[in-house]
Amino acid sequence: MMRSMYSAVSSLRAHQLRMDVIGNNIANVNTVGYKGSRVTFQEVFSQTLSGAGRPQEGGRGGTNPQQVGLGVGISSMDTFHIRGAVETTGYNTDLMINGEGFFIVSDTAGGANKSYTRAGNLGLDTDGNLVTPDGYYVLGYESDGEGGFVESLTGLKISRSITNPPKATDKAIFEGNIDSKLKGPQAEDSTATPPIPAVPGEKFSSVMKVYDSLGNPHNIEVTFERTDDGKGATREFDVNITKINNVEQTENLIDFKLQFNSEGKLVSTNKSVDIKVEDAPAGSGLFQGANPLDINLDFSKLTSYAENSDAAALNINGYGSGKLDDFTIAANGEIEGVFSNGQTQILGKIRLANFKNPAGLIKTGSNMYRETANSGEAMFGDAGMGGFGSLRAGALEMSNVDLSNEFTNMITTQRGFQANSRIISTSDEMLQEIVNIKR
Repeated sequence: MMRSMYSAVSSLRAHQLRMDVIGNNIANVNTVGYKGSRVTFQEVFSQTLSGAGRPQEGGRGGTNPQQVGLGVGISSMDTFHIRGAVETTGYNTDLMINGEGFFIVSDTAGGANKSYTRAGNLGLDTDGNLVTPDGYYVLGYESDGEGGFVESLTGLKISRSITNPPKATDKAIFEGNIDSKLKGPQAEDSTATPPIPAVPGEKFSSVMKVYDSLGNPHNIEVTFERTDDGKGATREFDVNITKINNVEQTENLIDFKLQFNSEGKLVSTNKSVDIKVEDAPAGSGLFQGANPLDINLDFSKLTSYAENSDAAALNINGYGSGKLDDFTIAANGEIEGVFSNGQTQILGKIRLANFKNPAGLIKTGSNMYRETANSGEAMFGDAGMGGFGSLRAGALEMSNVDLSNEFTNMITTQRGFQANSRIISTSDEMLQEIVNIKR
């Protein structure tokens, strides 16, 4: 009689624990990155009333053992590491892992005391550190500034104070047309009445914007002056630098000519020229403190048809310095900064971790886990490679709790608890009857 009561009590405890887990699952149905848990039961010791008997030769057959169970216990408490639903947020610091892996976080920027999480609701602190809502640093590789990474896990920083360095212009490609109807020079005719003075050829000018080694912008005016007499099939133009930052140039920086044939095609032997610009005009201080500008001017794409002149340096490299305007996080974890000078630069790379047995991780609160002896050591890798899931910016992984399943489990748990409470009350009534026999 007492066995039934103790068995029922063990079941009440087990079902109460299962209800606790169900309640926690339902409580976290909207928790970012939460992984649902379950409880499974197993029978505990059984009391053997009689053992099994062998069959007798020429006699009775064998008999089975007679045992009475002594209750129920917890077999396992499992965490399901399957991906939850996706919520699109549009915030560039919200990240979800589309596949296997965990974000690596630490309470120090140096990366000690690592924890792991699937919750990607990240943000930036006042110093630009990429952190979790509880201030844990998100770990990854910092950029080495040369297109690679410093392969040492550390806290990632996206600071608005980052400056993209300037690049001096060293190449300018001209495109477009120089009007073939521009008049050539007219020689002086002293025999005419009245005498006709000499007239230079007509000009077309185009201004290109270049940058020096300090990122200062400079406007250089390039002039094309027709120099042929118009009697032949070839048109010829002198190329000159006439102004720098609206300052007239007294010294020609280019000794270069362009020739076009009767079909308007450039036929010059040399289609480009190198120029050097420094402190021009002499003593003006226009380039003071910066390195001289060495620029290759490429005219190979110019034409000379009977259309309006529109020749211009449409493809010029070089740019000034810029401040961080925005950033994006790619599917492979690379953080790319977008700067005010129109340039982009890789700032760092988020690393991921995975385990041979993720179910062996232990929860430490705040959506984080720590490795255990049964989870195995963390294996680090890049998002989207080597079995690691890719990252999706502007989205969050939500809880993987299935409410319909949880409510079903809640009903069966309630019924199990209710049935075992009836065992206790019924056993009590039977004991009462035994006591009443004496009366």
